[in-house]
Amino acid sequence: MESVDVDPAGIAIMVRKSEFLILKTDPIIAPAANILKQQILSVGGDCAVAREVPTGQAPPTPVILMATRRQYERLIINLKQQCFGLDKLGTEIEGFLARISAPRKFHIGQQEYQTDQKTLIMGILNVTPDSFYDGGRHAEMSAAIETALEMEADGADLIDIGGESTRPGSDPIPAEVEIARLKPVLEQLQMRLKIPISIDTYKSAVAEWTLNNGALIINDISGLNFDSQMAGTIAKHNAGVILMHIKGTPKNMQADPHYTNLIDEIMKYLSDSVQKARTAGIDGSKIFIDPGIGFGKTAEDNYRIMRYLAEFQSLGFPILVGPSRKAFIGQVLNLPADERLEGTLAAVTAAVLNGADLVRVHDVKAAVRAVKIADAIKGKS
Repeated sequence: MESVDVDPAGIAIMVRKSEFLILKTDPIIAPAANILKQQILSVGGDCAVAREVPTGQAPPTPVILMATRRQYERLIINLKQQCFGLDKLGTEIEGFLARISAPRKFHIGQQEYQTDQKTLIMGILNVTPDSFYDGGRHAEMSAAIETALEMEADGADLIDIGGESTRPGSDPIPAEVEIARLKPVLEQLQMRLKIPISIDTYKSAVAEWTLNNGALIINDISGLNFDSQMAGTIAKHNAGVILMHIKGTPKNMQADPHYTNLIDEIMKYLSDSVQKARTAGIDGSKIFIDPGIGFGKTAEDNYRIMRYLAEFQSLGFPILVGPSRKAFIGQVLNLPADERLEGTLAAVTAAVLNGADLVRVHDVKAAVRAVKIADAIKGKS
């Protein structure tokens, strides 16, 4: 429109008419679904409902809405005058439109990051003897320090340090063992690194110690669900948190993962985790979400998550994706973990193009290069 010299006031109006959005509600009762269909048809949109909804006999079911942004704006006004919870739905749609319009940004320490400018790279540093790819490589402090500094030099924006393996089938370890592994490395790196440090743990005792000793983010694979004290601990330190989805525990998560609706169930889990974080007092600008590639998912599930990653933007928080050298890549390529670099870079690129704001990788230098190209394709500045 700008290229043909359309009036700016006209552009502002017409853009809202050209952006088409498909939304899915939570289950609602048949009378509400019927009213909703009437209301969205009245503004020029459309609505897909269960076949028995018009008879009033259908149980509560989701409704799929199809409309332009301008039509949703008119629908919101109408819904706020309705009953059966449709007034609340109108407010929720209004909030959704506001969230997707604003750039996703977050704070780490005193630094603000805007994800429309650059996709961030998180380097993985496991100081464990048994992680699936790099277990034992950084058990010696000198090796861990050298690797972290090299990741920073290669362009990592953050370093994520793990003291307990959460690979499929792994057993938990006591918090004191985890702290003992992390302590010498964190004490050195918090003085030598210029980039923020994240700690990969689901234990509040480990979070407490590491946040007192230089860490700024907690990467919780359970989304605050394994330890009831974790949310309060993070809030107390005004730290950042990565809320990840997991089905089961690391010990049993890959036994036989099954979902009725994969994306819906992960979305609900992450939404509940966000609510738990906000209730505890964790600042919304310090929350990341992670759909949990490889944590209680089949290979097909993981590829489906990557395909529909943009759906998670509706929650309004920066999205982290961690595909690095995981089994779903090995399954397609028929390659062991140490030969999955190219597959990882393909997955990282797809994740960025589909909406990831932060990617967690073992191979920082290669990922930085791949992400720069993906960012250029997306038009990030």
